[in-house]
This record gives sequence, structure tokens and C-alpha cells, in this order.
Amino acid sequence: MRLSLILLSLLSLLAACTPDPGSGPRIDFVGNSRFVSNNRLVTAPGDTLSTRIFADNRDSANGPLLQRLLITVKYEPQSSPFIYASPYDPELAPKDSVVYLDSLLTVPKLAYQLTFGTRTTSGRETWRFEVTDADGNKASRRFWLTTRKTDSLTVTYHEYIARLQAPTSQRTMSFLDLDAGLLFPNTAVRTNPVVQQRIDVLYFPSSGNAPILVTPAEPLFTANGILGIRAWPAKNQTILKQTQLLPTAFAGATNPQALTTAFDNAQNTTVTRTGALALNQVFAFRTTGGQTGLILVEKLPTSDRPTVDLRVRVTKQQP
Repeated sequence: MRLSLILLSLLSLLAACTPDPGSGPRIDFVGNSRFVSNNRLVTAPGDTLSTRIFADNRDSANGPLLQRLLITVKYEPQSSPFIYASPYDPELAPKDSVVYLDSLLTVPKLAYQLTFGTRTTSGRETWRFEVTDADGNKASRRFWLTTRKTDSLTVTYHEYIARLQAPTSQRTMSFLDLDAGLLFPNTAVRTNPVVQQRIDVLYFPSSGNAPILVTPAEPLFTANGILGIRAWPAKNQTILKQTQLLPTAFAGATNPQALTTAFDNAQNTTVTRTGALALNQVFAFRTTGGQTGLILVEKLPTSDRPTVDLRVRVTKQQP
């Protein structure tokens, strides 16, 4: 009898701690071939993907309003490439995470579309979407993306292709973290100091819509505040140099020393913005974090596709 009473007490306690499945906010992914809604293998490192969520308070007339939308991503191992220890133990590899969006709300329901760039190194990224209502109740959904890049372990530098989009909307991928090869849309950048500190260059259409690359330190943004850069509390001091290198020289820079030498031999004057980009043009750079590399302009915009393809090689961080 005593055992039965104990079991009943435990069941009552579990029931009290388990939220009613019909209460609190709810959130779900919109299932569609265009949008990511479940775990996926990324076949093209640095791909641009989109997902769409729908959230509500279950009772738009009487339920507590939604107050917060939080989107985070965790990278395992870290998003920036590094020299792997030998032997390599994935459990000891450094990890990092980014708060992609933290937005206050006062709505009974919402639909939100997120466009983001995937990692350019081997590993997993966990995307988590959470809504909170005015009573403090929460609901969340998540998915995992796995990227496999065979040279992540063996090559002493990191290479990737970044497809920057002209800033025609809040979702276009115009901002680039050169170390990690991550692309960000303006929605993730404009009010997020942590993401702002990852941005090294961005695509900007100059006069006549000719594409140029600019660094966050470009004085132009202090004057006109385009894309919200004027309000950033801190801006990466990316060192960008023009070079006379040909694509063959870029292809031949296959180790950290060659990348560093190319940077040191580039013109002494650094620029915060380039002229109109030309096909096969090569730039040298050094990021605020101390990584050195080269940028090759591989493709330029066409009338129906305002994107610039940059092939980037950058030194890896030490473990």
C-alpha cells in the first residue's frame, strides 16, 4: 500500500512539472521544398538556404501575446577553420554559437522567413527557433545541418566560394565573415553587435550599380549610414590591399606562408573600398582576428542575377 502511495505521489509530481500540451505558444516550420524544415546534409559548403516558421499563442483573442523570437545557431566544431590537433578528437574541438536574431514582439501570431549561409568547413550546425509569450511560456523547434568537406582536416589553409548578393532587400546575403566564410543578411546584422563584429567586407553597389567591396571602416558609411553601419558600436578594421596578381598566382598560393607573402608584397596602401570589381582581380587581406588571405573575383553580376562570386583562401587559426 505504501509503495502504491509513493508511486501515486511521483506520478502527481511529474504531472505537475509537465506542461499541458495544449497550453502556451506553439511554433512550427512551414514544410515546403523551398524551405529547410528538418535535418539535412549540405552538399555545397557555404550554400544559401531559407527556412520559414509560423508561431501563435493558440488563442489570438484571449491568449497572452508573443513577446520574443530568438534564433540561435551552434557550430560544432567552431565555424572558423583551425589547425586540427593530431590525433583529432571531435569532443575536444572548440565550438561556437551565434545569436542570429533576438526580437521583441507584441503579436498573437507571426510568420517569419530566415535566409542564412551555411558553414564552409566540415561539421554540424544546430539551428534553434524559440518563441516566448507574455506569461513566460516558451516553445521551440530546431534542425541540424551537416557539412562534409574532405579537405578540412588535411589542407593548411581554408578555401571557399562566397556568393555575395547585391543589397536589394533585408534578406540578401551581402555581408561576409572572411575567417569563417559565413554570409549574413542584413536582418541578422543591423542590430546585432556580436554578428557585426564578424563582418569583414560587404557587397555595395556604387554609381551605375557597379559592384564594389567595402570594409566596415569605410568613411562612406559614416556619412550616409547605408545598411545601418553608421550605428555599429564596433567595426572590424579589415586591411584590404590591391594586388597585381593573376589567377595563376592565386592558385599557386597553397600554404600559409604563400598567403602571408602575397599580402606583404601587395601595395602598401590599404583601401576601405575597392573600385568597380573586375573579373579575375585579386585582393589581399588581413582580418581583425589576424588571419591573412587572398580574394579572387571569379564571377560578376549578370542582368538577371546581381551576385558576385569570390573565391577566398585564408590561413587557419591555431588550436
